[in-house]
Amino acid sequence: MAYEKLLNEITAVTTLKYFWRGYHEGYVKWESPDWFNKKDDIGIEVSQALLPRDGKEESFLETYLGRPKEELPEEAFLYFGSRLYFYNNRFWALLDDGENDKDVEEKIITRFQAKLKKLNTNYRLCATNALYLFAHAEIKRSAAKRIEYLMAGIAEEEAHRFDIVFLDCVSVLYLIERKKNGLSAVAIPEKARRFLTAEAEKTRVDFDDAIGTPFL
Repeated sequence: MAYEKLLNEITAVTTLKYFWRGYHEGYVKWESPDWFNKKDDIGIEVSQALLPRDGKEESFLETYLGRPKEELPEEAFLYFGSRLYFYNNRFWALLDDGENDKDVEEKIITRFQAKLKKLNTNYRLCATNALYLFAHAEIKRSAAKRIEYLMAGIAEEEAHRFDIVFLDCVSVLYLIERKKNGLSAVAIPEKARRFLTAEAEKTRVDFDDAIGTPFL
């Protein structure tokens, strides 16, 4: 499923606040990357391992995610039906319909390639450039290791690379650190995941997404 962009960004930084030892206070909302910590000189881009089936679906997501239910056009309800998911009267997600035949690994690698290209063209480069990817699926360590290998091969072709990739796989957060430990994992129990979701949703309600807004 595809979740509203700002909620995703807040969920990512909230998760890192509680589960990443390298997290320090000081992150502010940014654009390309989504979060910036000036003191640590770390930039974090947040994305989802998703491949919309067609241009209509992709355009709809970009236009309406996070918008109030009443702002969605009537034809959206006819076209997407029960795939539309609302929270607090806002369009939060477009649920899967089981027809996308791309596997999760391919989705992750495709999104990684797209973000890596942008890192090398229009991102603010930091001392540490990080990518947080929501896989929206459980992934075994062996698969994460294979993904790490594929990412390394792709990155060799670019001048600038992500120093850390956070791969959020529901019950585990994988850290792929290019210069340090390689692949490591942090378990996120179901109770903790519920807490993170609640915290992120609470923050999202009043969060001003203007550049420079601090994450507290």
